[in-house]
Amino acid sequence: MNASSQAASRGALLQMLLGASVISSSAVFVKLVQIGPAASAFWRMALAAVILLVLLGQPWRRGRLRHWRPEGRVLGLVMLGAAFLALDLWLWHRSILYVGVGLSTLLANFQVFVLAGVGAIWLGERAGWKLWLGLSMALVGLALLLAPGWEHMDARFRIGVAFALAAALLYGGFLLAFRAAQSRRGQTPNEALQWWLCLGSAAMLGAIVPFGGETLLPASARDWMILTAYAAIAQVLGWLVIGRAMPKLPAGVVGLCLLLQPLLAYVWDVLFFHKRLGGIELIGIALSLAGIFLGLARGDQPLFGPRKQAGEAEDPSA
Repeated sequence: MNASSQAASRGALLQMLLGASVISSSAVFVKLVQIGPAASAFWRMALAAVILLVLLGQPWRRGRLRHWRPEGRVLGLVMLGAAFLALDLWLWHRSILYVGVGLSTLLANFQVFVLAGVGAIWLGERAGWKLWLGLSMALVGLALLLAPGWEHMDARFRIGVAFALAAALLYGGFLLAFRAAQSRRGQTPNEALQWWLCLGSAAMLGAIVPFGGETLLPASARDWMILTAYAAIAQVLGWLVIGRAMPKLPAGVVGLCLLLQPLLAYVWDVLFFHKRLGGIELIGIALSLAGIFLGLARGDQPLFGPRKQAGEAEDPSA
């Protein structure tokens, strides 16, 4: 490898580490903001759509508007992905409030095994020993995290666990739908697909908010600042950086970097919300992370292959 290639690889690695670190903050914003979980999900996607339009697209300039209009089938797949993502965020945000920043993020990353199952059953992909070993390790780790005190957990905590696992399932559906849209996008920029995704998810979440008895508008300047930072940092910046770096790195390196998201989520949980972790919990976290890594790193490419941004992907439950 020549010097320029080494420099490019190092740059891509630093971008991946930065992107994974940035998206690890997602659950922190949800925990800090003083509005309901559906409303915070709505503003994440709505503000991200505005930011993308201003910073990336500006499709009204230089006759670019026609390239920002995907053909009907592609737009349909994007909207299907938007529906999955809206429901994913609706559940994941509640899980964050019910079980905490770290555990909800770790459980949401089980989407790796959802994608693997779809690939093995319907797409004819080989599962391989890494996937089965990874799944086994992740399940043992999850059991160590939950089983010891499960009988003493209240209904809210148990529902939060179920919400996070359901969110992982929905996020897998989002990734599959959006990847299909990407493969058929033609001349439509990936940024445009992400913009349509954000717009569609925001519309769906906005329709859901009133049914949960939540107030849509933030009540303070502090909440507006948190929501704007949430959209700009977690939804736009993090996934744009990851999307550009991911195709340049081996699958194992990508998988290891992406593990920073759930790992740092636990760090933020401890630092900001005074989460206490015992020895058994630490072992469970380590086993789950190792299992997720094996699920991500199997084969020559990550299972989600050309996954780019959370709107282009990982999603980035999220």
